[in-house]
Amino acid sequence: MSLEINALLVSIAEGKMNALGEIYTMLSVRIFNYARAITRNKESAEDVTHDVFIQIHKHASRLAKMDNPVAYIMVATRNQSFDYMKRNKRTADSLEDMSEKEGTFQPQNRLFVEDALMQLPVNQRETVYLHYICGYTHKEVSKIMGVPLATVKWRCGKALTQLQAYFLHDNKEGLCDEIT
Repeated sequence: MSLEINALLVSIAEGKMNALGEIYTMLSVRIFNYARAITRNKESAEDVTHDVFIQIHKHASRLAKMDNPVAYIMVATRNQSFDYMKRNKRTADSLEDMSEKEGTFQPQNRLFVEDALMQLPVNQRETVYLHYICGYTHKEVSKIMGVPLATVKWRCGKALTQLQAYFLHDNKEGLCDEIT
């Protein structure tokens, strides 16, 4: 995928706007969901996604020269999300659209899971999102977040412990089986 992204970035740098649309199709859900995990607000995540794609357009030639432009784009998403929160100090809205992905569990259970994720501190929620939902390795999450590998592993473990306690405390044990 990285080679395809690099080729599209070169096309964007050459002024071919359809290439930006292709990158949008490939990455927009991932960027939106990551921004949503940080901002806890759908509208904020939409604004951040828009800002990230403006940056992709603006810096396409520089991004095309990178070995892993997607990792850089995810770092930019993270930074834009935190900057947006500082600028706007918006509060979180409903939890109904935390992820655009279709879950394999029942909708009523999805709300419990989303509620549980929102209970985590932002750094743990972000780590869980990148590792378990986006599928990045611990090492890749470490690079994206700019923290040591041991910190990423600790955050994942701590988050899973907190999620388990949340489900067990609220008598939602059956959800744990559905999620794993």
